[in-house]
Amino acid sequence: MSTENQNQETVQPNPDPIPKSSRIPNVTIINVVLLIGLLVLYALNFLPAKQDAEAATSPETEEEISAMADVIAEGAFHIAFVHSDTLMNQYKLAVSMRSEFEAEQRRLESDLQSRQQSFQEEVESFQRQAQLGLITRDDAQAKEQELMLQQQELIELNDTYANRLMAKEMEMNVELYQKITDLLERFNQEMGYDYILGFSPGGGILYAREKHDVTREVLNRLNNEYDTTN
Repeated sequence: MSTENQNQETVQPNPDPIPKSSRIPNVTIINVVLLIGLLVLYALNFLPAKQDAEAATSPETEEEISAMADVIAEGAFHIAFVHSDTLMNQYKLAVSMRSEFEAEQRRLESDLQSRQQSFQEEVESFQRQAQLGLITRDDAQAKEQELMLQQQELIELNDTYANRLMAKEMEMNVELYQKITDLLERFNQEMGYDYILGFSPGGGILYAREKHDVTREVLNRLNNEYDTTN
C-alpha cells in the first residue's frame, strides 16, 4: 500500500512545467500589451488627423498658389508707404525749418570764429610785446592769466552753441514728426490702412510696389495745410 502510494505520488504531473527562471513576469506581459494598444490607437486616431491637417494647410495646385499671390498683390494686408526722403525734401515746413536751422548755425559759427580770431590776434600781439621787452614780467603774467581765461570761455562758448543747435534740431524733428503723424492719422481715417510705412534707401524695407506708394497724396495734403496756416 505504501509502495502504491509512492508510485502515485511520483507520477503526479507538475502543475507548473515552466521553470521559474525562464518565466516572463506577468507585469511585463501586461506592459507589452498596453504598449501595443497605445500604438494602435495612435495610428488610428492621430496619424490621419495629422495628414489631414498637413493637406489642409498646403496648397495642392498651382492655381491655389497663384490665387494666393494675387490676393497678396492686391493689398490684402492694407499696407501703404511713403518716401521719407521726399517728405523731408519737399514738405514746405521741413524746408523752412531746415533753412532756419542752417541760418542759426551759420550765425553761431560766425560769432564763434570772430571771437576766436580776436583772441588769436590778442595772443600774437602779446607775444610780440614780450619778445621786444615792451612789457614787464608782472604785466606779462597777468596777461597770460587773462588769455587763459579767454581761451576757457571760448571752449565753453563752443559747447554752448553746439548744445543749442542740438536742442533746436531735436525740437524741429519732434514738431515735424508730430505734424506728419497727425496728418497720417486723419488720412488713414479715409483710407483704412493697417500700416503706413516709411520707405528710405538703406532702411528696413528692401522692396515696395509702387502701386502702394501714397507719398504724393500725403505730401500734397501736408503742403496744403502749411499754406493755409502760413
